[in-house]
Amino acid sequence: MTSEAALGNGENGAGEVSLGRRFFNLQTLVSFAIAFAILYFVITKIDVDFGQIVSRMRTADPVYYLLAFLVYYSSFFVRAWRWDFLLKNVGFQKREGIRVPSLSGLAEIILLSWFANCIMPAKLGDAYRGYMLKKTAGVSFSKTMGTVLAERIIDMIILFALLVLAGLRVFHGTVPEAFGSMLIAGVAMLILIVIALVAMLRFGGVVQRLLPASVREFYKRFEEGTLLSFQNLPVLAVLTLIIWATEVGRLWFILASLGAQGFPVSVVIFVALASSLLTTVPMTPAGLGVVESALIGLLLFLSGVGAIPVTDQVSAASIAVLDRTISYWSLVVMGFLVYLFTKRKAIGDRLRRS
Repeated sequence: MTSEAALGNGENGAGEVSLGRRFFNLQTLVSFAIAFAILYFVITKIDVDFGQIVSRMRTADPVYYLLAFLVYYSSFFVRAWRWDFLLKNVGFQKREGIRVPSLSGLAEIILLSWFANCIMPAKLGDAYRGYMLKKTAGVSFSKTMGTVLAERIIDMIILFALLVLAGLRVFHGTVPEAFGSMLIAGVAMLILIVIALVAMLRFGGVVQRLLPASVREFYKRFEEGTLLSFQNLPVLAVLTLIIWATEVGRLWFILASLGAQGFPVSVVIFVALASSLLTTVPMTPAGLGVVESALIGLLLFLSGVGAIPVTDQVSAASIAVLDRTISYWSLVVMGFLVYLFTKRKAIGDRLRRS
């Protein structure tokens, strides 16, 4: 089954309808149950009254919180700019007779895909992004998914490099056991990525011949979309650095809103990027439950080793939950509003054509 088929869209449209079906299916409901079970376990484990967390969050400076919100959502336009480069790399441009959406249109598609990731497990929002571009611009779904994969690879390589550099700074060149495990996993992941790309480049034709005829063309376009995306790498790398800088900026403003002073820049970078990495865990939608729990544990650990000022359990939980009100819950709200707007716009377009 292809990613497009997994979304459940049929001949008539339906990307919007399939989101509703996917949200209410058993797999999604189970993933939400797991997420909330993890959150409940962690909150009870650290023995903190949730009312204390809410009270601490209410003391947040609204100006800094708004800045965190704006910095976070500005990243969608940078992501759209980068995706536009990737799409041009694979030939999706006007001179080829393809009308790719404007930067605001691409940002809207990316926001909707992140909304889909927030309400569905297994990163199905990425497939939804491919479907939305196919529906909007009439381009190949499989080639589009190749650009999404290339984007993820660039993201992970730069994220991991920044995470290692920040981690070495935070821990003064030593390697704690948990950080060492993450380092080994990251190196293994990068090696696998390189092997996969080299194999795709060198043996793509062989793979195509071995595949069943029903998926051969799909794989061929997917392979083209992936490999052709790696052009203009310096520009893509700079845009990716800006994107990760917005993630760091969001956390910095969240800390400032709660009056959490004295956090070294390297710590803010390390914590922000580590939490971003955890959103890729496919067990729960957008890492719900996993990210909050890990962020609380990481802050308490860093406090324990003296990397940050003493941070109690209530403060750590308040930082984690307040940060996720932007990086998760605001996405649910904003994404749902954009989803309703695009659905209404699509209905209007169909009525005008009829």
